[in-house]
Amino acid sequence: MVRSVSADMQINIRKQKEIDVLPENSVLYIDGFNTIITLEVSFSGSPVFKCMDGTVRDLAGLRGTYRLIDKTDSAVNAIGEFLSEKKIKKAVFYLDAPVSNSGRLGQKIKESFQKYDFETEIIIINEVDYALKQTDGIIVSSDAIILDNCKNWYNLVRKILEKENLLKKSYIIY
Repeated sequence: MVRSVSADMQINIRKQKEIDVLPENSVLYIDGFNTIITLEVSFSGSPVFKCMDGTVRDLAGLRGTYRLIDKTDSAVNAIGEFLSEKKIKKAVFYLDAPVSNSGRLGQKIKESFQKYDFETEIIIINEVDYALKQTDGIIVSSDAIILDNCKNWYNLVRKILEKENLLKKSYIIY
């Protein structure tokens, strides 16, 4: 519940920074684990929450360990297809180096995205949150600390789940 609610001031700030329509030739800076895990959870039929700030969040705790699951391909492919339809220029995925299998996930993304017309870059670093907060470009994340500090953001997970008609299966927190 705590991950789903926010103060009115935070909600307003986040909504003001949200880009609703993704411009063609955009470069997106994606919080990789945050985005992919939420899609994996939703595609697995587990609960996700539509939060007060408009984001969709899951209850999966990363805690330094991650492994690819049977829904990883579905999540990665949903991202690739969606971004290809939006005619973006580049997707930059940030993955947390301390998290197990970050290299394997990065390789899976890189291989899966070879079929698309946009450029893909994988960056595996220790401080993903810090890097994304400092980026001037369009951020993709539902992490509150990032959304509170970034210049602007795109609600990719929600857009994908709306397209896949999966948001009706989520819990709504208002």
